[in-house]
Amino acid sequence: MLSRITWPDDSPRVCLVGGAVRDALLGVTHGPDIDLVVEGDAIALATVVGHDLGGRVIGHARFGTARIELAHGRHLDMVTARRESYAQPGALPDVEPGDLADDLARRDFTVNAIAYVLHGDGRGGIIDPHDGRADIAAERIRTLRLGAFREDPSRVVRALRYAARLGFRMEEGTEAEARESAPQTSLESSRVADEAARLLAEGSAPVALAMADALGAPWPDSDDRRDDRLAALVGALARPGAPAPSAWALRLGLGVRPEAAAGAAVPAWARALAAEVRAGLARAPMLQGDAPPSSIDATLRDMPPAAQVGALVGGADVVSRWWADWRDMAPEVTGADLVAAGVPPGPAIGRALRAVRAAMLDGQVDGRGEQMALALAEAGSYR
Repeated sequence: MLSRITWPDDSPRVCLVGGAVRDALLGVTHGPDIDLVVEGDAIALATVVGHDLGGRVIGHARFGTARIELAHGRHLDMVTARRESYAQPGALPDVEPGDLADDLARRDFTVNAIAYVLHGDGRGGIIDPHDGRADIAAERIRTLRLGAFREDPSRVVRALRYAARLGFRMEEGTEAEARESAPQTSLESSRVADEAARLLAEGSAPVALAMADALGAPWPDSDDRRDDRLAALVGALARPGAPAPSAWALRLGLGVRPEAAAGAAVPAWARALAAEVRAGLARAPMLQGDAPPSSIDATLRDMPPAAQVGALVGGADVVSRWWADWRDMAPEVTGADLVAAGVPPGPAIGRALRAVRAAMLDGQVDGRGEQMALALAEAGSYR
């Protein structure tokens, strides 16, 4: 995408920054988010570039940022180089224009404070004023300055996410500050909750949750079965016919304390899914006995999909069979067949077909003829 951009001759210096540079140095695939720093008016430059790329430009004058939305869900973020200050911990930053050095200095960790010059002075070069490449080589996460976690407690969660994803460890001083700030990271804070949602969306979430727990964060579930449940979730969602609710919301229910998940500043639908998967976990024992398939079918049909996933995670293996074989089983006999046989339209037809389906699940009828006989008998009993 960047190779398609023709920078205006008079445009200011433009640098690729953040995760894209870090991942390129690591030799790993980076996601779709591309961040560019402009030593000038990012919104004005984005307007020109967005027009050339055929994208939609959304500018935010307060922060001097712009997003170019492109086809297939891709986007390009451009920000005016700036410096930041925080009036109080957790508050949105106060910003003012700056240069590239200022912009790199405001970032969270050294591994994310590396720039690659795309246009302008030093084109093709790497700018690394905080020794981020050394930290990448040493596989460590290090903040740029003391007090970074007090400025923004959500950075603790971000540090955990990067450490878990990259297989890095926190530098000693960074870890000490994270341990001091972790108990104050509440999911009731929207900034912390946003970072937690990103953490939970990644496959390395179990590792990050274990690290958060070890640091003293108040929201990871400390249940000894947490890691096993999170591992079982991966297998559950891979079963044939499994529903596909948001994986991070399910991890919110299985990896976070119920009271913290219930009060998290995340969308209401995510809190609902978290509660449902946890409820399904609690109902798993009732699906593990010798109940007939029709009884299991009736129970699972009354459970939301996330609760079904929770029951499977909890050891109710019959859920997987229900998804694959039983859930969509339908009688050969239809309501139209019953009407043609003289059954008047009405609720008796529905009851009859449900009775036939239950008998099929339990192996009590074989073939269309037996299904029809049972359906007519059941319909007749309700006349």
